[in-house]
Parts: sequence; C-alpha cells; structure tokens
Amino acid sequence: MLLLKLIFVLLHILTAAAWFGLGLRLAAQARRITALAPEAAKALAEDVQATVHQMNGFVVATLVFALGALFSGGGFAVYGAPYHTSLLLLLVLIGLQWGVIRPAWGKLYQAVSEAPAQLETYRKRIAMATGIGHLLWVVILVLMYWSQLVAAWG
Repeated sequence: MLLLKLIFVLLHILTAAAWFGLGLRLAAQARRITALAPEAAKALAEDVQATVHQMNGFVVATLVFALGALFSGGGFAVYGAPYHTSLLLLLVLIGLQWGVIRPAWGKLYQAVSEAPAQLETYRKRIAMATGIGHLLWVVILVLMYWSQLVAAWG
C-alpha cells in the first residue's frame, strides 16, 4: 500500500507541475496572438489549442491522483483540515480551468478569425484566470506541507 501511495503522490506532483507550467506559457502565448498578423495568429492559436486541452487533462488527473494518494494513505480520517481544504481548492481550480480558462481560450481562438477586435478582452480573461489559478496552486502547495511547516517552526 505504501508503494501505491508513493506512485499516486509522484503522479499527483507531476500532473500538478505540468498544469502550472503550461499555464505560465498560456498567457504569454495569448498575448503573442494579439500582436501577430492574422495568418500567424491563427497558426499559433491552433498550436496553443493543444496546450489548453493538455491543461484540462492535467488538472483533472491531479485530482484523481490526489484522491488515489489520500485513499491509499488511509482516507479522510487520517488527514487533517489542511488536506481537506487543499482538495476543495483543487476542485475550485478545476472549475476555473473548465469554467473560465477553457471557454476564454475558445472565444479567443474563434476571435482570431471572426472578431479580432475582441482578442484583447479574451487575452485579459485568460491572463486573469491563469494568474488566479497559479495563486490557488501555490496556496494548495502550502496547505499540502502545512503540518511540516508548523513542525519546523514550532
């Protein structure tokens, strides 16, 4: 059971890091799209579409692996409030990805060819949502190590 938990934890860390890293580039790529000529912007937007799909998968996989680690480590009764809170915030992060980032990217992708005047609006929405997502990600990271931080300082 310990090996299974270790595997889930490693996969959880890898998928969370992948979401974080892909999100760093997403806002920059959206900004680049608004500055490029229409044909180049369309080509880049098609390429970045894969990044958004990967982010969708990685954020859900992060939750799946977190739950796998949690249950293989003893379940909710074993882990305290910081872990429960981090799982709740991970659900918020998934909602942000699927409810704001993904739709805003879809609208930016569509605006490249249909409504270039709207590009800046969707770019800002993507930048805001990924920024909030990264803040949530850091808070979740701190919560995951909260007991060790308290023990180190106390």
